[in-house]
Amino acid sequence: MLGRCIESLVRSLHDVLQLSNVELHKQGLLLFTEILKRQPVEIKLFTNRGVCIEAIDLLMETVNCPVLEVVLEAVRAVAAFLRKDHLSSPPVPYEELQKLVEAVLKRCADLSPPQSSKRHAVSQKLLQAQFLLNTLESFRNACRLAVEFQSDPMAQENPFTAPNSESKDTLNNFSKFLLRICDSLCIPMVMNYLERAVSPSVMEVFISTLNTLFTVVPNMRNKFSKKLGMGTFLITACLLTNVLFLEQEMSELLQKGLPQLNYTIAESLLLLAETPEPFSLDQSLCSHQHCFILLLYFAYTHGDRFVPEAELFLAIRNFLLSAQDHGDCPPAYVLRAALYLLAVCQDKGKTLDLVKEDFFPTSWTLFVETEVSPHSHQPSCRKYFDIGGEQ
Repeated sequence: MLGRCIESLVRSLHDVLQLSNVELHKQGLLLFTEILKRQPVEIKLFTNRGVCIEAIDLLMETVNCPVLEVVLEAVRAVAAFLRKDHLSSPPVPYEELQKLVEAVLKRCADLSPPQSSKRHAVSQKLLQAQFLLNTLESFRNACRLAVEFQSDPMAQENPFTAPNSESKDTLNNFSKFLLRICDSLCIPMVMNYLERAVSPSVMEVFISTLNTLFTVVPNMRNKFSKKLGMGTFLITACLLTNVLFLEQEMSELLQKGLPQLNYTIAESLLLLAETPEPFSLDQSLCSHQHCFILLLYFAYTHGDRFVPEAELFLAIRNFLLSAQDHGDCPPAYVLRAALYLLAVCQDKGKTLDLVKEDFFPTSWTLFVETEVSPHSHQPSCRKYFDIGGEQ
């Protein structure tokens, strides 16, 4: 009875797709996704191979839809569909699943970043970010599916293959496909995206997916490890993972420190020049200073100049000199924020001659790798940070 219901739903959704109503497409896919996610494990939805193939065809059609909002719902449905209890009835349609996974990854990889700076482009950028996240979750589910089927003898290969004939519809071939497409499509796609934007959620799912892939084909684990070790992938992944942890650390600092910043603007600027007592275990002063610098940084990057630039330049300069005199080195993200503020205010302030060059051993590298205001490349600023001299 339930099988007939899901068959009717799949065919109804296929009919809905023939209409030119985007909202109907989205709502139909949303309903399908919720059924797939909430279905109890002990009750099978796809006991008929034909209905399973129809569902895959439906998902393929929606993944290739030109409307991004519909594609977003389609990829969510794919992630929910790639569940062992939905697909464990033999024979498992590995070749069809392979086509579906490949279609999802290619659709995501084919999306180009919006070129316009208008509101529509911002909306499209957010949709693309969510689409990438959903795509990675779908791919991770496909990898998990391959791992789970390793312990199911009935899922190893097509039990209905004729004797003495070779079938491509096997778990082994599907697993090798996952490794190949991760190398050729998934990793480059994610690296390309993360060059434009840091996303902790994308990084989390991505690293989790790679971790699952190590157990997909155990006898290829060493080869896969060596492949990942070639080129700059591991370096890039490590850097991005460090950024993920830094963002978490910065978030915790702001959550704890911002509610305690009960100062006027003038008091806050004076606060930056204060130094903690020697051997004091009280870190509240440093936390307040770091929080205020980050607050200023975020305000300036969003165009909010609530502190005069000349006063801000002097306050940041005093903070750096004070830290230098006491041998204190603030976290990298605080130094980066301080350098940004110096750069955008440097035309209105005094020179940086009193700040020793060795105080910034790595901070300038971190700074230039971050999107900053065009003011930071002005000649006088370049002079102080020794990046080519006056131009």
